[in-house]
Amino acid sequence: MVNTHLIGQSGEELACDFLSDNKLKIVTRNYRTRFGEIDIVAKSGKQLIFVEVKAKNTSRFGKPYEMVTEKKKKKLIVTSKNYLIEQDIDPEKQDWRIDIVSIDYESGHIEWLKNAVEDK
Repeated sequence: MVNTHLIGQSGEELACDFLSDNKLKIVTRNYRTRFGEIDIVAKSGKQLIFVEVKAKNTSRFGKPYEMVTEKKKKKLIVTSKNYLIEQDIDPEKQDWRIDIVSIDYESGHIEWLKNAVEDK
């Protein structure tokens, strides 16, 4: 039986290493509120980047990033704004975005979708 929790944890580790290798500074991990969770909060220059990590053992039923539903996207936006407010940062004045890091263990492929979730 597949342990999805372990797949997720190992995916987050891989994503942190991947983002660090791409010059992002990891600020925090597993930020949780009653609204939802942000897997990784990172920084590139002055921009804050909220990262949702999706990892799968197989792409037989679609790519990992395709598992991010519209409902999940709304939760990510609300949770990201909550993080900013908790840090005394005005979401309207801070440069921020939401990315997805998609990990396919079957192929070993890591895909970084920048600005994958937009606050409309």
